[in-house]
Amino acid sequence: MSNPLFRDDDENCPVCKSSRYLNPNIRFLMNPVCYHKMCESCVDRIFMQGPAPCPVIACGKTLRKNKFRKQTFEDVAVEREVDVRKRVALTFNKRQDDFDTLREYNDYLEEVEQITFNLVNKIDVKETEARLLEYETANKDLISSNAARQAAEMMAFAQATEAEKESQRLAREMAVREREEERREQEELKAATLNALASGDKGAVKVIQEVQLKRSGERKRRQADEQMKLKSLAEGRSLLKSSLLAGTRKRVLEDGPFDPLGGLSDANEHYIVQDYYENKWLENVRNDTAAQAGGYFVKEYYRRSLFEAFSGLTFFVDEEAARIEEEKRATTYTDLMISDAVS
Repeated sequence: MSNPLFRDDDENCPVCKSSRYLNPNIRFLMNPVCYHKMCESCVDRIFMQGPAPCPVIACGKTLRKNKFRKQTFEDVAVEREVDVRKRVALTFNKRQDDFDTLREYNDYLEEVEQITFNLVNKIDVKETEARLLEYETANKDLISSNAARQAAEMMAFAQATEAEKESQRLAREMAVREREEERREQEELKAATLNALASGDKGAVKVIQEVQLKRSGERKRRQADEQMKLKSLAEGRSLLKSSLLAGTRKRVLEDGPFDPLGGLSDANEHYIVQDYYENKWLENVRNDTAAQAGGYFVKEYYRRSLFEAFSGLTFFVDEEAARIEEEKRATTYTDLMISDAVS
């Protein structure tokens, strides 16, 4: 059975029963208090004098005219969920750089999603509203500072976007001006060359071409400088936008500097490589200049030999067989779950 709150009937007004078929220009409005829709004429007629109860049967919620708006999404349930998420986001506006660890940030996101889910699906509404109000009261200063920071970043981002559009417009105008100057120079060169040929002065033709070539080179250098300036400005604005989107606050790392290997080391816990081992076979190599010049080191031989000797000590056949058997059982359980879900 469908829920009347989420029923999407775009064709008829529930109050005056006007239809889009008879009035193609009819405009429906919705109030986010109860999410019931009605035509604009009924809104003006019922709520012109002030707040009034919703005329939809079994609703009775008090509505105001200034709260009515045009529905954005076709599904009213989606419209309501978006409004709930916007409302929760105004209070829970922390970002990842507000937390010391990723785990704390993920727990925070889980809490936000749980509150949103409860409000959207009307589960424990009173307790959820109290929880939302308690968080807002306890973090009022942080919420205000984060909102102000977000507004400032959005304003700076909008200004950077506008500046980028302006630089693109200037680049287009410069390209048009370059083509116009080049065309004019070609016409001047052509006219001057024809005049010189008409006068019979071949030396003047060569001088004219050299002067035009010099002017063309200067123009191209000037254009290259202007393009470089515009490119530098565009790259600076792009970096500014990226920094604003990523956030500028830095977290304090308590675990020390970043380790790309995650603490992995090539040191072995079973043996320690000594600098010297008594071995008559290696004495000649130690004193062989040709071997050392070729890049052979006796200590590397020590490392390789010890590694090969101790490489199998941490491998236990019984434990490996038990692990493989456990993986097989886990795969079987997964297959059974998939087959049950399909059946």
